[in-house]
Amino acid sequence: MKTKALLTELTVLVLLTATASFTAPSSLGPTGILNVPTAETVTPGNFEMLLAYDRPKAADVGIDVWPVATAGYGFANGEIGVSYFNAQGYTAVKGANAKYVFAHETQKSPSIAAGVIYLSGNTAETDVYLAAGHSLTLGTGDKARATAGLLYQKPTHDSNLTGMLGIEFGAPEETTLGFDYIFNDIAAGSMFGVTARHHVTPDLAWQVGLGNHDRFLVGLTMKFGGK
Repeated sequence: MKTKALLTELTVLVLLTATASFTAPSSLGPTGILNVPTAETVTPGNFEMLLAYDRPKAADVGIDVWPVATAGYGFANGEIGVSYFNAQGYTAVKGANAKYVFAHETQKSPSIAAGVIYLSGNTAETDVYLAAGHSLTLGTGDKARATAGLLYQKPTHDSNLTGMLGIEFGAPEETTLGFDYIFNDIAAGSMFGVTARHHVTPDLAWQVGLGNHDRFLVGLTMKFGGK
């Protein structure tokens, strides 16, 4: 009972803490939550890298993906990056990612960005997305950040257009908690994820992600460069 109460208190604390930036590489490669890329980018002039272990399930079979390695560089209106996923027993996936911000967020309007995942890689799939993000003021006066968008997936012989949603809560450079949802992934159907990320230092953070289809991810994110 004490453990359950402590977990409840920690969750409430995270939800009520003020939010600034949630930028960190997702397992997709560009900045995002767990499944969903967002309209945020790596801080201009900085690099961000993710090293992680991911265990999704496909056709009721768990797949060990190690390492998951992504790297991204931020500039004034976007980011560029690369991804490498070594799925044990399968061909490793390599690809480039890019994101461009068409509109930066203001008090009255959201940020809007478009991006591509797995560009010119050795995988048969290329994903293109459009995402909008906006800060929200909660009833407590604290803030969260919501994301909504469209994801277009184009494997070799098929294509798929679906919607995606996400929301994140947390303290800048401390702890964040995010939830995301893809309505109909071309391979996995509906995808739900929750991610907790905690900063050990301003430039180093660990993250844990859980998703449906018995997915589990744990990794480290490191930021370097800039001022």
